[in-house]
Amino acid sequence: MAENAQAPNPPAQPSQAHMVALQDSVTRLRHILAQLPELFHAAAHEDPLPAMQRLAADLLEADSLQILIPAGLERGHTAELGRISVPVLLGGRPTGRMDAHRAYPFDDDDRAVARAIGQMVGMVLEQSAAYSQLNQYRDQVQANDDTLDQLLSFARHIVSGTANQRELAVRLATQVLHMVGGERASILLFPLDQPEQPVLIFHTGVVASPERAIAVRDQGLAGVVLRERRPLIIDETDTDRRWLSLGHHEVPAATRCAMAVPLLWGERIVGVLTVTTTRSRLFNTPQLNLLELVACHVSLALRSAELEERLVSLHDTLAGTHQALAAAVETARRAMATPNSPAARAQLAAALEEIHTLSEQLRTTHGTLHNLVVPRQ
Repeated sequence: MAENAQAPNPPAQPSQAHMVALQDSVTRLRHILAQLPELFHAAAHEDPLPAMQRLAADLLEADSLQILIPAGLERGHTAELGRISVPVLLGGRPTGRMDAHRAYPFDDDDRAVARAIGQMVGMVLEQSAAYSQLNQYRDQVQANDDTLDQLLSFARHIVSGTANQRELAVRLATQVLHMVGGERASILLFPLDQPEQPVLIFHTGVVASPERAIAVRDQGLAGVVLRERRPLIIDETDTDRRWLSLGHHEVPAATRCAMAVPLLWGERIVGVLTVTTTRSRLFNTPQLNLLELVACHVSLALRSAELEERLVSLHDTLAGTHQALAAAVETARRAMATPNSPAARAQLAAALEEIHTLSEQLRTTHGTLHNLVVPRQ
């Protein structure tokens, strides 16, 4: 019976066609693996879709390929042999679709590769979103650093500035333009001794007429800021009634967007700082916040300059009063040495009258000094 037993069949040898198919698959897999780094490098692009579409078309040997983010309501052409459509997943959820087309049919391997590419495209998009967020954080940090540098430079400019309030206003307005990105700036000042007569000064050094300064105070954006005591933005001056149109005074390029902040010192309004531009809707809330922060420095600088101007004036007044008072006292002393002389009595009366006048002047000067130290509420 052993002689009649059949030997086991030898294992079937793979055919030549199978060997070629296997080699093609290995070659294709190597090609796909070689392209993966470039596919993920696309995440660093500002728009990764063009690079991913080119690479995906190469890996699928497609004549055309489109990645749709979002995909919309239309369905992909999955039933046609020469077309293939797979979802693009972002965080495990469909966020788009990849459609490919070529002249000859896609097989099962192509579909498997397409599904894998769809998942990788989702991963690249997720990585691209992370890159974009990191770039936003980096830009924000850089913007904050730039703002701090500008504020430091601005503060240095203030402490080394002039004591002349009007000249200082021009220099500060020019510096403000560099910080907030405007084209023109102005400061409406309210002098301590004559607050009812405002002074309008432009960054160019031009001082407006008293009539225009009063009009801006009463009717313009500065007037609204004065009444409401808060910063404001006008996105489009043509359609906002809060903007005071003074066309015959304006430069050829009309103002389109403006923002203004009050300059406060305690309860007192030192002035109003206004920045304008010829572009509509240019200013935003962060710029207005920066302008308000700058306004605190401007208020301090203008207040300091005003105090220094007044103190210099008071010093000169007191020096003149002291000399005149010393002369009147000396005249009275000499007149009292000869009380019986009619001429001496006349000199004494005149000297006493002068002393009385100088005393009133001293009281007035003291009141002015008191108002500088303790401003009226």
